[in-house]
Amino acid sequence: MSTSNRPTLAAIETLLRNGYWDRTEIIRMADSSLRVRKQSKGHESSGPWGQDNLRAEAIYLQELEPHLLDLFPRLIASWQQPAPGYDMAYMTDHVDVAQLVRKQTFNQQQSNEFQAHLGKRVFGQLHTPYLSLSSLAENVVSTLQQAAQTLNDHDQLQCLTTPSMCINGQRCRDLATNTSSLIQQKTLVHSLDAEPQVRLHGDLFLENILLPQTSEHPHWPTQLVLIDPVSVAGMSAGHPLFDLAKYESYASGELPAMRRGHIRVEGMGNTHADFSFAIDWQDEQMQPYKAINWHTALRQSYISHHGPIDPAMYALLEAYFAAAMILCTNGVEQQARALKAILSLQVAWSLVA
Repeated sequence: MSTSNRPTLAAIETLLRNGYWDRTEIIRMADSSLRVRKQSKGHESSGPWGQDNLRAEAIYLQELEPHLLDLFPRLIASWQQPAPGYDMAYMTDHVDVAQLVRKQTFNQQQSNEFQAHLGKRVFGQLHTPYLSLSSLAENVVSTLQQAAQTLNDHDQLQCLTTPSMCINGQRCRDLATNTSSLIQQKTLVHSLDAEPQVRLHGDLFLENILLPQTSEHPHWPTQLVLIDPVSVAGMSAGHPLFDLAKYESYASGELPAMRRGHIRVEGMGNTHADFSFAIDWQDEQMQPYKAINWHTALRQSYISHHGPIDPAMYALLEAYFAAAMILCTNGVEQQARALKAILSLQVAWSLVA
């Protein structure tokens, strides 16, 4: 599937997503066929991982076993020059599930059927034992440390480096201190690399799941296709809880609220070290996440496949996801991510201390 240079296109049809470090477009080739092209934004990328991620995504799609080929778009070509990228099959008339959520297309029964099928495919089939060349524990620690340094270096975020602060009513130590404590404690961080290690999707949330826009098929919610594997920080293998925690961060409404500015942050810049962040549930665009429960059925599926959820590990993963995005965002979203990282890491530490 690899080529030395990217195949020449005839025209760009549609920009699908202008991401933190890549652009995803529908393109037309010289023979009039359509593809989806995902390619690096090069020096315009936000955060440190963009080009490596695209290489990893292409390899991920190329190495899928036969029984998983229908779960992802077909990889057509990948390249390194002039910057990493790949072409994949265009899923005609498909949209990401987040769009269907915002349109309130699903009823609760359909949502539950969608979640049950997603759990069957991801937890039951994709999550096979996998020997990772990268340590999730090392990645988590490194990301937390980089995020703590970013807070220290950022004039508007230095208020979050005070040794003691209050976030949403919870007394918290700063990110750097709790990260150091978890490194010394060892048990929780090291458990990330303990069995079972499985192949992950890595970036499992509603924008990375496609469905036909409309369908008369009686089980339409099960006609799903996954896109954009590999996590923000480049992980595609590790503890299975990784995928559930990432999915729930979006399906609960929190991640889309942060991305779309439907989040209230208070206390930044004050001298009292008293902060808060909360979803603006009054905003019309957040109502679909209240009208339909998009996560409980998938959590039940996870428990059926992998057993009970470790709350300390879950909180650590929440802190990690937020910390990774501190490095890639700015403004109110970055502030909310920072508060989420500090609060979640405090919860993780309180459960193991």
